[in-house]
Amino acid sequence: MNTLLDLLRQPPTPRPASPDGTPAPDRFWAEGRLPAGHLAIEVEGLGLLPQPLPPAQAQALHDLSEPAQFGLRDQTLLDTTVRHTGEISADRLSLDWQPGAFAALKQAVAQALGVEQLDAWLHNLLIYGPGQFFKPHQDTEKHPGMVATLVLVWPSPHIGGTLRVQLGQQETALSSQHLQAQDLRWFAFYADCRHEVLPVQEGWRVALTFDLVLPAQAARPAVPARLQTALEHALRQQFALDGDTPGMAPWVLLLDHEYTEHGLRWPLLKGDDRWRVAALRAAAEALGLRLHLALAELHQTWSAEPAPRSRWSRHGDEDDPQRGELIDESLSLDFWVDEHDQVGPRSSLSVRLDDTASFTETGSAHLVDEQYEGYMGNYGDTLDYWYRRAALVIQSPLAVERDRFALDFDAALADLQRLARLPEESATLAGRVQVAARTLASQVSARGRTLLDAYAEIAAALPNSEAATALLAGFDPSGFLPEDAAVLARLQHARGTLWLRTVLQRWNDPQARRFAAVTGWRVQWGSHLSLSALWPTPLPAFTQAALDAGWSLVLLDDWFEACLAALKRFDQARVQAKPANRMQLQPGMLQAVDELAQSLVLRADDGIEDLRVLIDHVLAHPGLYPATQLAPFVQSVGALSRQWPQDRLLHDRVTEALRNALNEPLRDLTDHRLCGVEWVCRCKDCMAMIPWAESASAEPLVLAMAEPRRQHVQSQFEAAGAPLTATTLRQGSPHKLVLRKPGDLQARDRAAREAWRRDLAMLGD
Repeated sequence: MNTLLDLLRQPPTPRPASPDGTPAPDRFWAEGRLPAGHLAIEVEGLGLLPQPLPPAQAQALHDLSEPAQFGLRDQTLLDTTVRHTGEISADRLSLDWQPGAFAALKQAVAQALGVEQLDAWLHNLLIYGPGQFFKPHQDTEKHPGMVATLVLVWPSPHIGGTLRVQLGQQETALSSQHLQAQDLRWFAFYADCRHEVLPVQEGWRVALTFDLVLPAQAARPAVPARLQTALEHALRQQFALDGDTPGMAPWVLLLDHEYTEHGLRWPLLKGDDRWRVAALRAAAEALGLRLHLALAELHQTWSAEPAPRSRWSRHGDEDDPQRGELIDESLSLDFWVDEHDQVGPRSSLSVRLDDTASFTETGSAHLVDEQYEGYMGNYGDTLDYWYRRAALVIQSPLAVERDRFALDFDAALADLQRLARLPEESATLAGRVQVAARTLASQVSARGRTLLDAYAEIAAALPNSEAATALLAGFDPSGFLPEDAAVLARLQHARGTLWLRTVLQRWNDPQARRFAAVTGWRVQWGSHLSLSALWPTPLPAFTQAALDAGWSLVLLDDWFEACLAALKRFDQARVQAKPANRMQLQPGMLQAVDELAQSLVLRADDGIEDLRVLIDHVLAHPGLYPATQLAPFVQSVGALSRQWPQDRLLHDRVTEALRNALNEPLRDLTDHRLCGVEWVCRCKDCMAMIPWAESASAEPLVLAMAEPRRQHVQSQFEAAGAPLTATTLRQGSPHKLVLRKPGDLQARDRAAREAWRRDLAMLGD
């Protein structure tokens, strides 16, 4: 919003003028003079430095120094092509200030840089001789709270050695050259400025350097009442505070200066950032808005275009690609610092670019990484750039609570639980749940039942039943554990059986779940099914837990109706699946109906009707539930099934199927037929395979076919679940598909017959 920026363009107090009388353009640098008699320096091994410093003693001082090193990330290096100067450490120096001189200097520097107070810690003495220099670099934060550097140039005749300082697109040159100085020159600049010392042409440049540190309890800059009032009005408009619904979008001001994670703190803000943030903070706090500092990452993706080639370019020369058109741009915030200067979670939060503002353009000074990507299909060649900047973030209180769920979900959820235990906070609880609804739902999708206990406590306390239902709507009961039955019982007690029945119906509604993955409670149609839990496992343990927790009769009826509905939906999908897929799912489904039967038996007389429905369903689908494999199911049903008229139907059908299977003649050693295969294709190529597969022959089948035909035959016998193996003989043209039957068909039959005998004995026959 331009109004906010317009109000913050000029500082509330005039900037101090430069020594030549011209106004300072900003506060990232400052300069001044100090009478020569205000400071005396004694160097260990040399004695007092005279003023001015004669060339002979300057040479002696240089001879006493050590080659200066420099830092590069986590390394300390010595490289005279980068830094060529002599250094004398602070522990070899003794400074004698005239009374009040040092305090006056620090105050002058602080005022010139736009801060209230600064401490100065001596770092070293640097001696630049003819031809010596320090290439562009940026100072590291050597102490907690370090924000700037002070350079105090000793009177020593020299030409050159200009200090060039740059912040973003702004740059200044600070000259100390002189032939006969009567005072000391000082220069100060913020630590995020890139700077260099140009080569000394003649003489010796001698300079003390100090690390400038903001006190831990630095005071906030004073904010004029008129400015605060104007900012309050602008913020009120920005966030629509006079309307019914305050704006939920943040307002993000990208700061001018650079800050590390250690340096991004409210008291350590630099230059114009300092007073601007102080003014915005005063106005925002007066309106009840919330503020954070954060680090912002701007990511841009550009199309990449080949660099133009000149007529003299040699073949094979490749220049760096050039940026074309902007394809995508996004901004995210991380590393949060709250109003109390406490570092928050490091999660990332995306922000619309329209909700950001800045006084300086994002450019090369903020670039932290770039990457060239060749053709990937969606776009042509691309160039990606990542920029890093600090930011002030202003939000409404509700927006902060909403975003807390994205940044620190567990802590935000714990706060909701705390509110849920305070009846007088029910309105606050409802408001937070409403603004965080999307994140709360997405966390259920990601973390499932682990959130059920906390969500149930919150749902029980919400004043609105529909909001409570919506909060729980995303849970999948098939993932519940037995201990969750008690959680649902507490919800039944808190909100009533009728409400909890509504939640169960929502969970069991296929239409409400039509975009979900395949599970027992929600089936999505597809060519291949996978077995997920149809209900909480183990279901008998869950059922017993529900009975112990006091679930009502009608709630248990609804629960098992949902289980039966899930089973029927999944079996409907299984009927349409390919034979191999059905075979793969069969063991799990046999166990599933066994568990469901055991659970219904636990309900005693209350489970009889549902048990009859289950038995009828199983008997109606012999292709899904072969009778020869239902002995455990018969055992689980037990005596309860014999209380209804057709009490022997299931038992008799299973025992009859087992006897018939055992009456089949044994397979002899020469019989290698594949029996009972449900072939899915009988085209000409597949019919070259099927008669051989159903014959007694043990010899492999060799089919000379082109690759697409070979792939078709193999895919069709795999879809049918036929236990064949296929290899390709790459001889001749076309290559040959070689099919083989398993060599252990007789052993498989013997194992199956032994299992049938055991099951028949278990059933008492």
